[in-house]
Amino acid sequence: MPAALLFPGLADPLNNGSHPSRVGRYAIVECVGNGALGPVYAGVDETIGRRVAVRVGRAGDPRVHQQARLTGQVAHPNVVSVLDLGDDNGSPFAVMELLDGPSLLQAAPATLEERLTVMHQICDGLRAAHDCGVVHGGVKPGHVFVQNGTVKLIDFGSDGRGHVFTSPEQSAGVPADHRSDIYSAGATFHFMLTGRAPHPPSLTSTQAPEGLSRAVLKAVETEPVRRQSSINHLRAEIDQVRAGRLGDRQRILVAAFDRYRDIESLLGQRRALGRRLGLKSIESECDATLAQLAAAFPEFARSGLDINQVGDIDAARVSEALTELQLFHNDVAAEIAVMKAASGVRR
Repeated sequence: MPAALLFPGLADPLNNGSHPSRVGRYAIVECVGNGALGPVYAGVDETIGRRVAVRVGRAGDPRVHQQARLTGQVAHPNVVSVLDLGDDNGSPFAVMELLDGPSLLQAAPATLEERLTVMHQICDGLRAAHDCGVVHGGVKPGHVFVQNGTVKLIDFGSDGRGHVFTSPEQSAGVPADHRSDIYSAGATFHFMLTGRAPHPPSLTSTQAPEGLSRAVLKAVETEPVRRQSSINHLRAEIDQVRAGRLGDRQRILVAAFDRYRDIESLLGQRRALGRRLGLKSIESECDATLAQLAAAFPEFARSGLDINQVGDIDAARVSEALTELQLFHNDVAAEIAVMKAASGVRR
């Protein structure tokens, strides 16, 4: 399949002077990045019509192939897939799945729940690598991509020295091991929560709950022996925080759901009182208020009387909904109190 058909908006992958038109059998469309080992191109394997990423190294530099072989040993959904290796006019190249999503350096997850999910997946990818005897050695936000909600770790075997997410022992020249990956993962988590590397490590209660703060700060301990014993241990601590927040979310969700139904009941009382008072507009007013309530909280409106039909709502949204519903409830209750007083006067 021609490359132009797989990349709408780019009419022709012909060489425009900024990149080669082909690398091996792969048609090159555009340059999508430049790393320490050389450029990365978006391309197409025209024999099967697959969009791919092609990293091209310098002639005589074996590191492109070395990193690709190391990455290729780890078959896991949270690790980028390596598809092919080759040489083009003396320059080594590696072909991988093309990642459309941003790296954590470009766009960090917005909510704590999303961050916890990404942390869990990073640990999962590293766990799969460590189980294969593979150490990443260079985990950092720029090496973690999120594509349609799925983490993809890239560049296994890269030289982690020289960046702010490197473990202290690597910076001192000690070869990377699984404890180095724990440090760099923790440093990446710190960045996700604060927007900066852990120099010094510090997390406030607004940035992370206590359990998460404790796990991240332990991961970035200077002494390797003071960190978690394995990436599985770090993942378990992350998951404990996730489970706790899901429990909190469920309790708040039940409270918000009950408050929504309370408001519906109050509006029924308001409608009945209005009828007793002979208020001609009471029907339209109550209908309008119900419509406003349903528009503001469609998750509850759709669920009827079954809370299990509410669906998956972010914890921050659930907490915000409970606050708003309480205010809504108070307003309707106040209106009813006024109507009851008026009804008593008329009697």
